[in-house]
Amino acid sequence: MTSRFLQQLHRFISQHAMIETGETVLVAVSGGADSLALLYGLHALRAKLECHLHVAHLNHNLRPDADADAEFVRQHAARLDVPFSLAQVELPVLSEAAGRAARYQFYEEVAARSGATKVALGHHRDDIAETVLMHLLRGSGTTGLKGILPVREERFIRPLAGFTRQEIEAFLASMNIEPRHDATNTDTRYLRNRIRHELLPLLERDYNPNVKIGLNRTAEVLGAESEYLDAMAREAFEKCRVRQHEDEDSMRLDRALFRRYPLALQRRMLRYCVFEMQGHITDFYFQHCQAILDVIQGDAPNAVLALPNGLQFRRAYQCLIFERERVETGNFAYPLAVPGNTSVRALNAEIASRVVGVDADDVPPLPDGKLAAAFDWDTIRLPLTVRNRRPGDRFQPYGMQGTKKLKDFFIDAKVPRFERDRVPLLVSGDELVWVIGYTTSEQTQLHAHTRRYLLVRFVQKCKT
Repeated sequence: MTSRFLQQLHRFISQHAMIETGETVLVAVSGGADSLALLYGLHALRAKLECHLHVAHLNHNLRPDADADAEFVRQHAARLDVPFSLAQVELPVLSEAAGRAARYQFYEEVAARSGATKVALGHHRDDIAETVLMHLLRGSGTTGLKGILPVREERFIRPLAGFTRQEIEAFLASMNIEPRHDATNTDTRYLRNRIRHELLPLLERDYNPNVKIGLNRTAEVLGAESEYLDAMAREAFEKCRVRQHEDEDSMRLDRALFRRYPLALQRRMLRYCVFEMQGHITDFYFQHCQAILDVIQGDAPNAVLALPNGLQFRRAYQCLIFERERVETGNFAYPLAVPGNTSVRALNAEIASRVVGVDADDVPPLPDGKLAAAFDWDTIRLPLTVRNRRPGDRFQPYGMQGTKKLKDFFIDAKVPRFERDRVPLLVSGDELVWVIGYTTSEQTQLHAHTRRYLLVRFVQKCKT
């Protein structure tokens, strides 16, 4: 079983050109059967693939045995002599979306530190079937029905996408490896779990014993077609797009050109506009798309539609405009009190800071650099200032070589233009050391010789 599984795994990785010679692959391991099989499979093939591995585990702190899961993964990484990275996160709400966002943020951070160019995830054929069915129930188009792709963004790879859950568990059993069991996988509060444990067994028993195979085939066919339509839509979008000043907070299309394209491409262009404006298409559904199309095809030369997340669509004669109301922040700058609390009135927020000795008894766990950060105190130059962006700002992001324009960082991080003036920055002297909410500077990181560090926490106050 072991050799056959590894042969198929190597063939699938090669077929999809997942790993190139010399690459470092970050392996996301939860401790469950899927991720554990992924780790051991890649480890067995690392010489053939000529790659390096790095294990990453994120402790969500959602279950009483979460710490035991982390230790379990650490032990397996040590057993295989593979570098291991661990982090903890406190999720504000128990949701699939929040957990997924936290995981992908963690993967990006570890990849930057370790030099990993690929992130391997443990999704398999059963996951794909569940995803297709879940999206079908929600009324998704081909974008959702293509399921989980073997390779996404040329960075995230799923080497187990050609295997069933049964094959994966058999592989582990053949190696006498017992995975951890996550009780939340049977929690039917989650839609995916209801599909896995209730709906799919019903369909297999009463309608089609090969329903998972059929759903995977559907995903494969629609995935190829969706990829083709996406390429066509991007080309159409560029032709319809009205060029404007890069700092203008809107996205404009030529109505006459837009109407020349088929409906399938029109819908994809509208989704593309929404994504360009806010970096995601969360809460943008079919009914919103249809309402926009009705305005475009209608007789009224001027009309406005409110969209989710503060976005709006406006038709102005032959110009189609996606925009949102700008929240005027203006330039702000506040001297940071150390130690103490500093009110950032422009953002209705507060920053708390203190200096901590490394040998102190009350040293807290080090933060992740998003809304809380730690800096080597000896590298800090006073005064410390909290302000928003200025022309010419640049810094060296954590884990990167060389400096980068803040503007380019915002673009790469998909920070919407309308939000960029409201992103607070911590400046030490004249050096940018923290883009609050995103990352810190490499130059002020803690190291083996650090004796004192500055601990800073940003807190957004509740609106009244």
